[in-house]
Amino acid sequence: MSDHKISERFTFGELTEESTPLRIMHSALEEISTNGLSGLTTKGISQRANLSTGIIHHYFDTKDNLVYAAYVYLVRDLHQSSLAIFRSEADPKKRLQAMIRMNFSSVHISPEARDVWPQFWAQAAHDERTARLLRVYYRRFHSNLAHDFRALLGDRDKSQEAANLLLASIHGVWFLHRFSDSPKQMEQAVALIEQNLELLLNRP
Repeated sequence: MSDHKISERFTFGELTEESTPLRIMHSALEEISTNGLSGLTTKGISQRANLSTGIIHHYFDTKDNLVYAAYVYLVRDLHQSSLAIFRSEADPKKRLQAMIRMNFSSVHISPEARDVWPQFWAQAAHDERTARLLRVYYRRFHSNLAHDFRALLGDRDKSQEAANLLLASIHGVWFLHRFSDSPKQMEQAVALIEQNLELLLNRP
């Protein structure tokens, strides 16, 4: 995704190199969090970023492109985190635990991102470009989980099923953590998913 093209003047790889696009991106995340997609305006983003609307259009062309780039930003962070985990950790169980925890990192439960993810999932139901991005995210994440379960369980079918169940657990608990009173603390949420991981690894 590093070279994903957003507009004629901007590819996603530039987000780590250009301070202005990154500033626009953070402002867009804050605006989506505050006003939702229905209340999102380029003017609101420009005021928050202290930049002209012309600069925003220069990089992203349209507001829809900017919203999509915000989703890519979140997915790309998880993908890079997964790669870092595979490079630094050889033990498959510890990798699974690290992949659980990465979903509750400061990037994804920040006041901005925690409200953007539900918008992302909701928009994927009606927008094909967003739905395609979400499918890529799920496919990669599931593949990483299944790879480590295969090392621990041996059986391919059981590993695929365990990956499905852990993925469902991660996102289910993420929603509970975001929208309910329990588990309120991030560590409680992670511990709950890790309990599910133990059950999956020790099933008859």
